[in-house]
Amino acid sequence: MKKKLTMVVGAILMVGVLSSCGYSLPSDLVAVHVQKGPFQAKKVVGCEDASTRKVWTNDDYVKFPTSEREWDATGQSGSDSKAFSSVTKDSVEMSIPVTIRFTLKTDCKTLKDFYNRYARRYDAHFNDSNSYTDGWETLLRKLVADPADQTLDRIVQGYNWRDVWQNPQVKTDLEKQLNEALQSDSSLMVQTAKAQYFEGISVLIGSPQPKNAELKTAVAQEQTSVAKAQSEEAQAKADAAKAQAQIAVSQAEAAKKRAEIDGFKSEDDYLKWFAIQNGQNPFQPTYIVSGTKP
Repeated sequence: MKKKLTMVVGAILMVGVLSSCGYSLPSDLVAVHVQKGPFQAKKVVGCEDASTRKVWTNDDYVKFPTSEREWDATGQSGSDSKAFSSVTKDSVEMSIPVTIRFTLKTDCKTLKDFYNRYARRYDAHFNDSNSYTDGWETLLRKLVADPADQTLDRIVQGYNWRDVWQNPQVKTDLEKQLNEALQSDSSLMVQTAKAQYFEGISVLIGSPQPKNAELKTAVAQEQTSVAKAQSEEAQAKADAAKAQAQIAVSQAEAAKKRAEIDGFKSEDDYLKWFAIQNGQNPFQPTYIVSGTKP
């Protein structure tokens, strides 16, 4: 009787343990099904789709996201890392903020391979609350961020630092080239992971800045000097134009005066007329002094 009671209690406890195990996947998580038992090694046996639920199992269900993820290399509060660093053609180190968006490929074959090669190694997975382990960040740094950083290095080496810093067309070109390079079947992301685990890759580049702040100061001073020189040159041109205008006015007034004088029989007649116009009497009386001839 005692033996039977022990077996019943053991069975009840086993049922309780099993009934407390299982999984429930939300709409944006899938899982790799890892079978395990008391007398056998863990073994990947399949995948479970999003929005599914199972109880009465003691196996592991390692969760991964189906929604878009990102690696934020901008150095801002809450970002995944500081901005990428690349050296330009003229040997200036630039800090370049980059955000890489992507989606993990979750077809079962790819997902199992991803788990076996990398996720298991780094203990990278998501939790029920949609939070993730530190290993997930480590994995993304190795498979996404580092290859993207190296790819950007190669691209930036084709440009001078001032263009990378201030030319909006160059920034657009960098973004386009990095997008195309990472989306390529032979990208460094693919080469590093030895497979294509990510899709829907897109890149956004922020405002690049030279790491040496003195370069920006020198450019600002140079621009100030140029602006001053241009201002002085413009002022000199304005002064010259003003002088030319004044000369032209003087010449026009002289010509007008000459035409006015030419309207008289002689300059003496003009002067007499001019004196009369100004309240003067050009016709002074003639005095005859005794003993002189008139």
